[in-house]
Amino acid sequence: MLHDFEPEILTTGFGSIYWYGSVYSFGFMGVFLWFWFRRAIIGLSDRDVVTFCIMFAAGILIGGRAFDIVVYEQGYYREHPLAALNWWNGGMASHGVLLGGLIAAWLFSRQRRLPLLRLLDEIVVPGAFLLAVGRLGNFIEGGVIGSVTSMPWGFIYENVSGPRHPVALYESTKNFALIPVLAWAMRLWPPGRGVTMGLFVFLYAALRFAVDLFRDYESAWLGIGTGQIFNLAMAAIGFLLLVFFLLRPIAVSSTRSAPKQGAGLTRIVILVGLILYPLGIPTSWTKSNIEEKRAEQVAQ
Repeated sequence: MLHDFEPEILTTGFGSIYWYGSVYSFGFMGVFLWFWFRRAIIGLSDRDVVTFCIMFAAGILIGGRAFDIVVYEQGYYREHPLAALNWWNGGMASHGVLLGGLIAAWLFSRQRRLPLLRLLDEIVVPGAFLLAVGRLGNFIEGGVIGSVTSMPWGFIYENVSGPRHPVALYESTKNFALIPVLAWAMRLWPPGRGVTMGLFVFLYAALRFAVDLFRDYESAWLGIGTGQIFNLAMAAIGFLLLVFFLLRPIAVSSTRSAPKQGAGLTRIVILVGLILYPLGIPTSWTKSNIEEKRAEQVAQ
């Protein structure tokens, strides 16, 4: 099958709206709706929900971009340092997205004096949704491709030799499948135990390691794909966290009452701006960099 999807949803006089960035906007909306409808259960005010979503979206955008520049495309940005500011040329890394989201959750928990584990157990379900739709964006924009395959569902990409595994679709399916598993874990181990979070970290990373065996990484460390290093580390950490929280004695925590506090117009405007901001991001890799790398591969 030929991968001939247009990366743009539409183009206007002010610029283009891309499929890749739009899925982040969609994912941010999913996170917001999850916390909005569960705010009374968690003990958050309207303002808390909007504030958290602002911090979470900002953490994801900053973390994803910074991680991509420092880890995956360091060589390119060493030669083109000012290009790091060109967010409209792409460049977002999923491990950076996870790290940025974690830092944002930690900062919010400190600010609001909310137990971090309670927040992390809550965020992993909409977080898995965000990561799942994010991989759909990867598939459409063609920034994440698989190894050569003879399977009938292999896709042929421009400037890439041979049909390839649609590894982004594999990853998206895996992330969607995590959602009911995590929802089940939340019912069995109420948020605050840390079990749901540990289960997410372990399953996400371990299953991603298996999926990424079919991926063609554009960069490598120690002879394997760069992302696989982080997948292995995350899987090990997740397994240890899961065992620790399962064996830890249950601590009884008091139920928080949701305070009555409006979101405020300024916060709403900032959140809407952050939700719309990714619409201009075209790809997970900087366009000119990935084009250069794939041209080199074809030449070889």
